[in-house]
Amino acid sequence: MAQLVLFRTSKPSANIVRKSWISTVESGTAYENLVVSTFNQLGASLERVGGASDQGIDFRGLWVLPEQPSFYVVGQCKHYERKKIGPSVIREWEGVMSRQEVDTLGVVAASSGFTRSGVNAALSSVFPIVLATVDPKGISGADEDGGRGDIRGFVWNKAAMGFIGQMVVAKKHYDVRVVDLADPAEFTLQLLWDGRPLPISK
Repeated sequence: MAQLVLFRTSKPSANIVRKSWISTVESGTAYENLVVSTFNQLGASLERVGGASDQGIDFRGLWVLPEQPSFYVVGQCKHYERKKIGPSVIREWEGVMSRQEVDTLGVVAASSGFTRSGVNAALSSVFPIVLATVDPKGISGADEDGGRGDIRGFVWNKAAMGFIGQMVVAKKHYDVRVVDLADPAEFTLQLLWDGRPLPISK
């Protein structure tokens, strides 16, 4: 069963509140680039596809995990400064997933996490869904070099077990000598496969 991890970032980054020069659209685009870059550094090969005709999909591509057949990934990003994602977004995403091939994993990435009812909606879905809370502090603009965001939450439902069921989510602290270990902003999550951090070099 997936490990349920729900965290709230308690230290908003100054990078995401520079509203004087990053518009809402630019900030959303930058967050999409950040999420794509974050997953690509975990061994995926995703591209941002957002636009007027995206049909609710912000990125898509392949994810190849060790000793596993590759599978398709489609995803949607929700970049809100303080608003958590509820069940209505998950239900809309199920509509998107209903139009995908059966070997497709769906990812909903949010900057501020998910409500309990939102998580429950994903866990009870018949479609393979991952909920990823990706900290937007890596956003520095709207360019395509997304950097990497810290993963604060990562949970998947039963339908996604066939894709990533062997994955383990572990907590990775920063320098324990200078941080408050009780502060969720002081650590990130690390995805492990066969006991080794992703991506695994061949």
